[in-house]
Amino acid sequence: MSGNTFGSTTEEEEEEHPIACTEEAASTTPLVCKPPELDAKYVSESTEKTLLRADYKFTTTKGTFTVRAYRALAPNAFDRFRGLVNEHFYRKSLVYRSLTGYGVQFGIAAEPSLARVYDPDRNETSGCVLADESEKTLETTTSNKRGWVAFGTSLGHSSSSNNTSSGDEMYHDRTSEIFVNMRDNSEDLDKKCVPFAEVTEGMDIVEKLYSGYGEMKDATMCNETQSLGFRCDGPRRGELYTQGYASVKENYPNLDAILYAEEIAVQEKGSLIDARDGGGGFFYFILSCTVLGFLACFFRMHVVNRRRKIVARRASKYTAYVSSEQDDLSQLHQTLREQFAAANEGVSVDIKVESEKLKSRVIEQMNERRQARGAAANPFVSSGSLELEDGAEERVYLDDDEDRDRDSNNNNNDDMMNTIRF
Repeated sequence: MSGNTFGSTTEEEEEEHPIACTEEAASTTPLVCKPPELDAKYVSESTEKTLLRADYKFTTTKGTFTVRAYRALAPNAFDRFRGLVNEHFYRKSLVYRSLTGYGVQFGIAAEPSLARVYDPDRNETSGCVLADESEKTLETTTSNKRGWVAFGTSLGHSSSSNNTSSGDEMYHDRTSEIFVNMRDNSEDLDKKCVPFAEVTEGMDIVEKLYSGYGEMKDATMCNETQSLGFRCDGPRRGELYTQGYASVKENYPNLDAILYAEEIAVQEKGSLIDARDGGGGFFYFILSCTVLGFLACFFRMHVVNRRRKIVARRASKYTAYVSSEQDDLSQLHQTLREQFAAANEGVSVDIKVESEKLKSRVIEQMNERRQARGAAANPFVSSGSLELEDGAEERVYLDDDEDRDRDSNNNNNDDMMNTIRF
């Protein structure tokens, strides 16, 4: 159900009387009138079922919006909120604080006898104030960004449990009031309010809730947001907790209200990632595909780059000339060493020797090497192994086209007959 139209169900709910807390026998007193017992029931249920999250639909006088709560973010808040919704606490609860572009607040019971039970000013019922969340929980929480939901806090009070002397303890009272962030309030509210839920659908409905009265008339509330420029014509806290829905509505006729709230889905077991993403299977499938895709791209790039280097080495030629004035074999050694660096970058080197004397000495040395290996000297040799001082080996071709062709015919499997090999 959405928009501004409502069916017969809404009208029936609106006609129902809000829950009242009486002095009847304990067996007939509504559970919501006993916060400690309410919390104990839903804490036990969440623990037994290992609840991850729960979805709630709020039907207002302007339309509906949906809230998703995550237990891992704030277990105490999650269990209290779940109990209040399922025990119909928010039926006909007025939206008494609506600050455009800042936040919306509701959550004081329509019936004064029930509202007083959760009034931190009166604190008539022991256990109405929620215990602070543990430090471990706070490490996993999110921020008060747009659409996130937290329990409202009451100025001037400290938590009834886990009380400390820190400077922000005055903001720790959490009972039943709910605050929806309409912008990123993380800088101002993260030390005061612990978000545990988010509006997943219907933020446009939340924005439509009447905001003409601005801030509440209470001096503490008005001073808190005075710098934001809001008018302070909304109902006082005392009016909301003592006069009830009908009386406050008469004095502030434009106020919108929560007609009723209901739990529409829960998810059991898993991790916070599962709860946030709506199912870990899909998340891990996407993660696996991403990793495999990255590995496939890396492997392909490695293979392509290697092929490119091979092609470049075969296709690129660098010709080094040894001057005819040089007849020292060490000059050839030096030239070859210099070309090794180029060859290591994928460049093939072709050494051309112009000095006839140097040619003879190269051939002579190669023949000596052949004889040392037991092979007969060949006066027509044009290639062989020339060992440099650093132990590297390369093949040298003299500037003789016929010898080069003859050697090429004897090495049909050689891809680079006119280059030095590395």
